[in-house]
Amino acid sequence: MNVTRYSDNYRFSSMRTVHFAAAADQNTATAGASDRDQVTFSQEGRDSLEAMADKTVEQLSKMTKEEFMDMLRKWQNENQTRLEADPYRKVDPDGSIANKIYFESYLGQLKEQEDTIRRYYADAYNEAISAQINSLAFISGKYLNEWSVYFDPDMPKQERQWAHRQLQAMLTDTSVALNDPYALAASGGAKTADEMEKIAKQAVKDRLDALIKERETSKMNQK
Repeated sequence: MNVTRYSDNYRFSSMRTVHFAAAADQNTATAGASDRDQVTFSQEGRDSLEAMADKTVEQLSKMTKEEFMDMLRKWQNENQTRLEADPYRKVDPDGSIANKIYFESYLGQLKEQEDTIRRYYADAYNEAISAQINSLAFISGKYLNEWSVYFDPDMPKQERQWAHRQLQAMLTDTSVALNDPYALAASGGAKTADEMEKIAKQAVKDRLDALIKERETSKMNQK
């Protein structure tokens, strides 16, 4: 999966960077902070999150590992108090399960949008690669150049521009834009960052609640 910086300098709003103090400044930045205010991970949790970051960076070519880890720490920092409170601490003491579920849900939503976009343009993509001229020249002629014999005058200008942008990305194996209003129209449009975050947080709650229920059921069965 790829997330891209768009040509109009719009960056997918959910992929925002959180800046933390440099390592040399951390003692000053955290002076006087309580344990609850600090972001901490067990060694197992750190190893798991590092592995997740490495895998994710392979997929999200425009997000660095540092940006991903900053985003992860922001999520944990915002939810640390809740995760340390009962009953969730009993099933997720270091927050590693919550972190994993949150980002799996978040990234899964991005991947779902990308797949929907690629399916939407599949026929147009196949037409382009089957054209008797260069595929990129074909889509330029069909979607941009009114003088071309391949030009499609029946498609509205803005829709043609979107088709050209997305097909060019697919033909050159680069990032498709995830805010495509035409490709995502049938599925309710592109999700906002707030909508995706709400879904991811609900996925965390559902998973932790299920673990609590499993724990309680296990305790009852042992009686």
